[in-house]
Amino acid sequence: MTWRRLIVLWVSSAGLTLATAGQPPMLDAHSHYTAADARQWGAADIVARLDAAGISRVAISGTPWGLARDLHAHAPERVIPLLGVYASEADKAVWMHDRELPARVATLAATGGWAGIGELHLFARDAGSEVFAELVRIAQRHRLMLLIHGDAEVVDRAFEVAPDVRVLWAHLGTAPEPDRVVRVLERHAERALWIDTSVRDDRIAPGGRLRPEWQQVFEAHPDRFVVAVDAFSPRRWERYSDIVSHIRQWVGGLPPSLQERLLRRNAEDLYEPWLNRRP
Repeated sequence: MTWRRLIVLWVSSAGLTLATAGQPPMLDAHSHYTAADARQWGAADIVARLDAAGISRVAISGTPWGLARDLHAHAPERVIPLLGVYASEADKAVWMHDRELPARVATLAATGGWAGIGELHLFARDAGSEVFAELVRIAQRHRLMLLIHGDAEVVDRAFEVAPDVRVLWAHLGTAPEPDRVVRVLERHAERALWIDTSVRDDRIAPGGRLRPEWQQVFEAHPDRFVVAVDAFSPRRWERYSDIVSHIRQWVGGLPPSLQERLLRRNAEDLYEPWLNRRP
């Protein structure tokens, strides 16, 4: 490692220490770095935004996929790279019909260097997609987390295809209601399922105060939920620190042990194969 690289890492760590003074560590379990983002901010700019928000680590999906690897190369101790399957935003609506996609993903997954696959946007009408099933099998084979943006039926299908796959279900699902979320958790009580709260903060905690019904869900299932920003656009990156502050505000009303789980520990369990990988 060069002296220049050491200095960059030291400055980054110093900035993070100042930003997190008096705050518990937070891992953003689900965000993005797209071509539109990269036109505005380089890797150093993104790390500076993490520092300003007091984020110790972030899981990043790239569109196209190489952007996440570039960010990881710049900040290997901060960025957890996810293998995005979209070449552009337009692929969100059609990827499940691309029969050549599994082979491309399998080739990239086999190179190592990834913590997960996704985000995959998929809904009940396409849950039976064989392309999706192949990506699920690839994820299980390589011990990669699968990031799903979709209906409960899609989560059900993933575990039907590969019972041991690790799944992060984004946004408290597509119908973010406590009883619906709990039914999915109970149905997959023995599976490796985590759920993130991203983009639902205003809904579950208006004004920064967590609704009692959601607090009950988190307390009943303390090891299943993670917080995330889901920086899916330049506008989200512009507001990154504000979004993190809102998350910290509503999490701050929970018991300290549950705060720690939501902010960091559960995400570390989710990404355990990556975080504990051998160099």
